[in-house]
Amino acid sequence: MIRPVHTVRSIVAAAVAVALLGVAAPASALTAPAAPSAVTASFASGNVALAWVDNSPDEAGFAIERCLGAGCTSFGQIATVAAGVTSYSDTFYSSGTDRYRVRAFNSAGYSAASNTAEVILVSTGDVFPSMSATPTAGLAPLTVGFDGSASTALNGTITGYTWSFGDGQTGSGAVVSHTYTTPGVYAASLKVTTTGTFGGSVTASTALLVTVAAPPLVAPGDLIATSPARNQIRLAWSNPVSSATGLALERCKGSGCTSFTRIAVLTTATTSYIDTTVKSRTTYRYRLAASTSAGTVYSNVATATAR
Repeated sequence: MIRPVHTVRSIVAAAVAVALLGVAAPASALTAPAAPSAVTASFASGNVALAWVDNSPDEAGFAIERCLGAGCTSFGQIATVAAGVTSYSDTFYSSGTDRYRVRAFNSAGYSAASNTAEVILVSTGDVFPSMSATPTAGLAPLTVGFDGSASTALNGTITGYTWSFGDGQTGSGAVVSHTYTTPGVYAASLKVTTTGTFGGSVTASTALLVTVAAPPLVAPGDLIATSPARNQIRLAWSNPVSSATGLALERCKGSGCTSFTRIAVLTTATTSYIDTTVKSRTTYRYRLAASTSAGTVYSNVATATAR
């Protein structure tokens, strides 16, 4: 049986205020924490299970907020949890649509609100969505198998499975797969539609998080330099599978030089280049720089004297 919604008592709000005042941090050195993200809400073990991503290193805790009804905006705080906690189980939900969001807080104040997560709770005996994913974490590109076949509908028949993979892509069917190409944390969700106990259709949803990490950055290797013709130096290298988004050729003049400057920007699939801007009987050193937003790695250094 679904229990009624309990409102937050004023004494709880007062206790939270006292706790905030007790956080030991100089006001001048502390700012409000970053907002949590990727909040999900799902019905599990008779409760609404919430989960989120912590984006702040200096919160004192998290405030969980809820409102009732599809599209509702009048959120009220229902609970707080300690710093570093990224889940909460709501035992006092209501029948219908419940919406949730989370804020981080410290002595400087509250963060902006997270995204809003919605869960549809119908009367007992209608529909109970269930989803699993394998794997739930790995390196990009990551192919994940999703299975919603354990979903049940008492006194009704499941008529549709709609998947949202959290990266803008969707799917349908009880069992699907999806490939994530970009690193990130994704809130994948399943909506199950069934014929209602009293006619019409009922839709309920559940969700889980998929974490996709960037593969290690690998620089091109085996760079060699030769001078096949006068005033030319030819560069060639191997190009292993890499997460690099940019590739540049750098050069310096002199057999012992170290002050490299960029002379060409290349595609990551390039494996050779001819430098025609060199002077005859002059020695040059070359290296390749492979980069992403996370940093840059370099190939070995190759040396050649122009003919």
